[in-house]
Amino acid sequence: MEMPKNCINILLVSLDNQFCKNVSQKLAEQLQMHFTDCGDIVNYYIQEKDLILNKVGLDYLKKKEKQALKECSNFHDCVLSINYDYFKHNINFFANSVICYLKIENNKKLSAIEKINFFNSDKFLQENSHITIDLKKNDANKAVKSIIKNLGEIL
Repeated sequence: MEMPKNCINILLVSLDNQFCKNVSQKLAEQLQMHFTDCGDIVNYYIQEKDLILNKVGLDYLKKKEKQALKECSNFHDCVLSINYDYFKHNINFFANSVICYLKIENNKKLSAIEKINFFNSDKFLQENSHITIDLKKNDANKAVKSIIKNLGEIL
């Protein structure tokens, strides 16, 4: 994937949302940048999901999610954490961000369907990220060091 010409943010995505958020916070602190979890911004925009679904429907809910994610993409000098689904369906919003995929080795026993889903998600993230950080386990400090090293090589 080609690097953005006008990079304004660093976006971290993983198949483990909590780990991704943790690494993003540590990276932002290390780089003295702001941190934002895109999921938190979506939740702020949509405080009553059940009410919205019941009153106006799924299309309106998705529209509000997109508005929140669009706002996140316009932040500057920020480390953003995003979950896989939000990223996959709104990737075009993050064209001006360096995208880092935190790939964690899957040690869980998965059903055939879960393996296919994991494989497809992993493949999508590798194809749509500037940096892939391969990790054997959830080690946030190691992930931060690897991201900084990779950023230094490409920026």
